[in-house]
Amino acid sequence: MSDDGLISGTTDEVLYEVRDKVAWITINRPERRNAMSRHTVQLLVKAFVEAEEDRDVWAVVITGTGDKAFCAGGDMKEMNSIAKAGRQVHTPMTGEYRALLEVMLETYKPVIAAINGHALAGGCEITLASDIRIAVAGATIGLTEARRGMGANFGSVVLPRLIPRAQAMDMLYTGRMVPVEEAAEMGLVNKVVAREDFETEVTNYVASIVANSPVSTRRYKEMATKSWGLPVSSALRLNVGPNPYTSEDRAEGVAAFLEKRAPVWKNR
Repeated sequence: MSDDGLISGTTDEVLYEVRDKVAWITINRPERRNAMSRHTVQLLVKAFVEAEEDRDVWAVVITGTGDKAFCAGGDMKEMNSIAKAGRQVHTPMTGEYRALLEVMLETYKPVIAAINGHALAGGCEITLASDIRIAVAGATIGLTEARRGMGANFGSVVLPRLIPRAQAMDMLYTGRMVPVEEAAEMGLVNKVVAREDFETEVTNYVASIVANSPVSTRRYKEMATKSWGLPVSSALRLNVGPNPYTSEDRAEGVAAFLEKRAPVWKNR
């Protein structure tokens, strides 16, 4: 349990658990199809900050409770109540609400979205802010904001950078719910897995990541994130994140290879 009570039971909107070097962050509002209230967003930010700061966490998985939805986006009932009260619904990239997707991008550890059900609107954007997307068969993914007069601020910028522009604009303009099988063909989803194998597949996949040096994977994430959009000549000279070339993990990795044993990483 964290000191601030983030992890305190099944009634929490966001669950946080670390096991085998992996932080598992779970949106826990199945009665609302894991839609995000303002409080949910705040808890997700805390969870990702905690994972980023914990040296014993080498990778992060974000998922949802149940088998209906990964995350249905923002809580529409809450938005409606705010509007009826004459108050302004928040605008992306302003105030405290600017943080979640930026925090995810700036969590310099592998972030895997385990898409256990439909991932729509803000839920889709969470998957776009992740590095790897593994989806359960039969789920859909989509930026449905145009159907509700909203903006998909993050998705409209990031999606055309992840898949061909024409496919991205089709998803944005139509607001359609794309089957994850089709999303995999686009390259948007890495893997589609049957429901009965989903948890095992995700666990095994993440284990294959944390078997590697966390110095290397952090370096990859930080370089890939901070060099995005830079010319290659500039990106190659960026040199951000931990330096694996001078690390103890590099010495250990070489020694383990020569001694034909599994490496014991120190994350330094």
